[in-house]
Amino acid sequence: MCKVSVIMSVYNAEKYLSQAVESIVRQVFEDFEFIIIDDCSTDKSYEIIRHYVDVDKRIKVLRKQENKGSKGFVENLNWGLKEAKGQYVARMDADDISHPERLEKQVQFLDAYSDVFMVGSSINFIDEKDNFIKVLEAPERDEAIKQKMPKSISMYHPVIMFRNNAEVRYRDKIYYCEDYDLYLRLMIEGKKFYNFTTPLLDYRILETSISRKDGKFFRTLFVEKTKQFYRESLKYGKDSYEEFHPEYLLHILDSEKNESEKELKFALNVATKHRYKKELSILMNQYKSQYGNKIDVILLNIMNSFPMVIPKFYYKFLKKSF
Repeated sequence: MCKVSVIMSVYNAEKYLSQAVESIVRQVFEDFEFIIIDDCSTDKSYEIIRHYVDVDKRIKVLRKQENKGSKGFVENLNWGLKEAKGQYVARMDADDISHPERLEKQVQFLDAYSDVFMVGSSINFIDEKDNFIKVLEAPERDEAIKQKMPKSISMYHPVIMFRNNAEVRYRDKIYYCEDYDLYLRLMIEGKKFYNFTTPLLDYRILETSISRKDGKFFRTLFVEKTKQFYRESLKYGKDSYEEFHPEYLLHILDSEKNESEKELKFALNVATKHRYKKELSILMNQYKSQYGNKIDVILLNIMNSFPMVIPKFYYKFLKKSF
């Protein structure tokens, strides 16, 4: 049994993959296994991984038979967790760079503080040429982390390490923000967090992710759904995850007939709250054609014509859940 299992999912990451792998195999702390899941890459990623497997016995490769996009990414992480033999689990992404002392510092902290379940850190943003952009600071103490978390994420996924627990898994119907859902559920369970304020990882900002806006609305839908589940758990002791159908949200803009008025209203509120005007127009037309004009939906349409401060006030103080 090793001390740490490092889990990394890979899909067509040949450009930066060697740099990411090298940053783990050259860690000051050496007692780890490195589980890499190749998600049907079509570039040279698998060849690069195989090279490292041949030269470093700590590396284990798992290869998927089918790429399932965002859904498959969650499957990959859970597959890695199932295979993990370490006392602790560390996350890593295929285009980032872990600092040499990352694992050592996180292991030492978890060894010293048995009441802390998960440890992370601030991160450096870097560009495609490894140039430093800025530091994304993380709140240090458990109280500050939990105070911020329900509003916005305060543990950064590629740099977390946590105690290996068979009960801790990502939920497979949460796309785009599976980590956020995990943190909120751990908060409900009373788990404690800690962040090093010193960055332990360089997080790469790619031009493709900056320019790609087509998936932003769907990511926001799933983030808001995750927050909804959190509020339900606080209020009722359980959430409605089991009844949730993610395909309703994934196809909310292109369905000829939405099967769920509830999810259509949910999407309308998300589009209004975050000022997605194009998506709001599409959703409004869909709602009117299927369910007619209703006062609460008409109100959303009117609100969209007001300055952004109005919907912000409305969703912060008057309608916290939808």
